[in-house]
Amino acid sequence: MKTTCAAFFTFFVSFFILAGAGMAADVSKGIHVGNAGAFTGDAAAPCMEIFNSSQIAVDEWNAKGGIQGVKIEHVMGDDAMDPAQAVNVAHKFAADSRMFGVIGPPMSHTAQATLKIYGSNDMACITTAASKPELTEQGYRHFFRVNARNDAHGPNCARFIVEELGAKKVAILNEKVAYTVNLASQTIKGLKELGVTDILQDTIVGGAKDYSAVMTKVKTYDPDVLFFMATAAPDHAIAVRQMKEFGIDAHYFATEGGRDKKDFIEASEGAAEGAYIYHFSPDIYAIPEAKGYIEQYEKQYGSISGFGPPAYEAMNILLEAIDRAAQDGDITRKEVIDELHKVKDYKGILGFPVTFDEKGDLAGGATYFFKVVDDDFKQVGIMSGM
Repeated sequence: MKTTCAAFFTFFVSFFILAGAGMAADVSKGIHVGNAGAFTGDAAAPCMEIFNSSQIAVDEWNAKGGIQGVKIEHVMGDDAMDPAQAVNVAHKFAADSRMFGVIGPPMSHTAQATLKIYGSNDMACITTAASKPELTEQGYRHFFRVNARNDAHGPNCARFIVEELGAKKVAILNEKVAYTVNLASQTIKGLKELGVTDILQDTIVGGAKDYSAVMTKVKTYDPDVLFFMATAAPDHAIAVRQMKEFGIDAHYFATEGGRDKKDFIEASEGAAEGAYIYHFSPDIYAIPEAKGYIEQYEKQYGSISGFGPPAYEAMNILLEAIDRAAQDGDITRKEVIDELHKVKDYKGILGFPVTFDEKGDLAGGATYFFKVVDDDFKQVGIMSGM
């Protein structure tokens, strides 16, 4: 009997949460927006930049009166880059009846782990970085991106490696999480289509403090380019130092997580000079419309890498959708999703108009390429998306 009652209670609570997702709420009771990401651990720096940039957008909205005169509360959900913790965050956000949208998750493996939870609760999610294509190929309507997918980034990275760096031999070291596995597959496919078939593939462990064993293999292989596919910047700092220490005469090419001055450039102790990196976000300092955001961010939080600007954009897009959904004083999560599907040619600070296609993907996304020059990232190229 106790087992039956417990099962009934679990069903009742689950039903209540799911039903609540579709019920209209009184806006005056409060507006919450979540932010899911790895705010502790090796990826804390870029994820805090995402949160802080989102907070600037929330503060600006609140300074103008919030939504329908109600102040917006910005809630942090730390997943520490762990899918199990990401699931806990998703359940917490879904159970909050005042929560009407989430920025994130920014990583493909945590986004994949939480996709069904957010989707079944009609919780709008706008990721600023998760790029695994399958995230928007599973029939969910709630998931949106302001970044290009790996099936754009991979081929674009292949083109840059071949056309700009002149590579004939490429070593690809892969952390083997959802994002890097997919990116490796897409890049290798692109390299082969461009005639490069001499490719060394091996795996790495994210968070390792020593990559000597795999660097020994790379040294023997003698590539033109070492594409190091790690999620977090500290791993790139270690890898590029050890590449230099081993005397490997190759271009170091980093994934987007390496775009961090402190944890990559400074931590590399000079070894990162001349390294290349691809990213989903452009050089924000070259965009006039971003001046106000830049000034506010630097005043409150310090220097900007590339992770914050898309988050500021995403939060503004989310809040506009919530505001439109709340015009009659009542709001449902489904209404917010419907409003996001109407986003077309939104002009913000990224230098290009944001339009979501029918899957929630960014229409016409691009890949941006940077080179480390004098302790900074200099944009050296851009290639269009799919």
